[in-house]
Amino acid sequence: MHAAEGGTAGIDPRQTKDTYVYQPQADNPSWIVGNRPGPYVAERSRSLYLRLGKRMAFCGIDARTERTRRQVNYPETYDLIFGRLQAELRAAKGQIKHLIFLLGIPVAYPRLAWLENFLSSPLIAPIKLLHKRFGFAGSLFNKFDGKADLLDDLDDHYTAKHHKLERKQLIMRLQDLAQQFSVRITILSGDVHLGAVGRFYSAPGLRTPAEQDHRYMANIISSAITNKPPPKVVADLLARRNKIHHLKEAQSDETLLHIFDKQPGGQLKGGEWNKCTMPSRNFACITEVEDEAPAPMVDGNREGKANRAARDDEKYTGNDGHSPLHRGEDGAGTLHPAADGVSSRSGLVGGLDVALRVEIDNHDRRGTTEGYGFSSEFSSSGNGPEHC
Repeated sequence: MHAAEGGTAGIDPRQTKDTYVYQPQADNPSWIVGNRPGPYVAERSRSLYLRLGKRMAFCGIDARTERTRRQVNYPETYDLIFGRLQAELRAAKGQIKHLIFLLGIPVAYPRLAWLENFLSSPLIAPIKLLHKRFGFAGSLFNKFDGKADLLDDLDDHYTAKHHKLERKQLIMRLQDLAQQFSVRITILSGDVHLGAVGRFYSAPGLRTPAEQDHRYMANIISSAITNKPPPKVVADLLARRNKIHHLKEAQSDETLLHIFDKQPGGQLKGGEWNKCTMPSRNFACITEVEDEAPAPMVDGNREGKANRAARDDEKYTGNDGHSPLHRGEDGAGTLHPAADGVSSRSGLVGGLDVALRVEIDNHDRRGTTEGYGFSSEFSSSGNGPEHC
């Protein structure tokens, strides 16, 4: 059999005998399918939208199919995703109060631009030469192209210099969506092999209470539990870079939450002073808060919800990200009501109780963990759903 002009001879029936050949089916309506194949993967991207009960929705972004060193997704793919989200939120007519937005890599994370610049500069050349001739710093370089392994990891982040514009546009579109539909957005991320919680929020000068702050978005960072965590020195380096970053175009700031109030089980994982990055295997537990917790006692009486909200607004409004931004962040850590990862006792109805369960000892077959909790505030922000 001769090959067809410009192609192959087609399917060999001997290879498919007694073999099931999958026939493409109609796409599941949950998929958000990209318009064109990726630059290296000859498939179209497949992001995902799902409804999680009455008040919650989920959107997971395919951040691999279209990825290059200089982009995560095509601009038109973001248009498809946000077009779908707007249509779903509009159709929900205000029922959806919380959107879980899944990204493979964090967007609220410390910057290491100086390290990127060093690893890609001529200053690294002498170390490369020593590596090539004598095997010096072998763990620093990969075996395929001789480049620094860590540089590949840094390039993977939204906070890398190549992705800064794409990241800024993504954040602003999410915040606009939150404002337009009065929906709280919480971001889930991983791939950095440690635990952390980042937040975006309105600049303190705007004095916006968290409940009304469409810019407030928590980024829960929890990597696959099978991944080896980074060395203590890397986690501490990231914690030292935990500065308050300003996104001027969006009038919002960003920094990590101080959630790790103590070392897990007394086992020293990072610096005693490091409260925001945890270099230990971990997993996240996320629970919707459905029931109102009993109101606190004030002068022997139950405090009314309106009075409590006014008191909370006064206490947290104008704080920067190195302080609690709302009552769900107050007392974050092992003593927070959400730390057990099971109950939903924070009282922030419509919000989320979140626990990062951190492995204490990787030699312990029981897999014992320490829990660190906080709550993601519900939202009454924006102009309300478009149907109103």
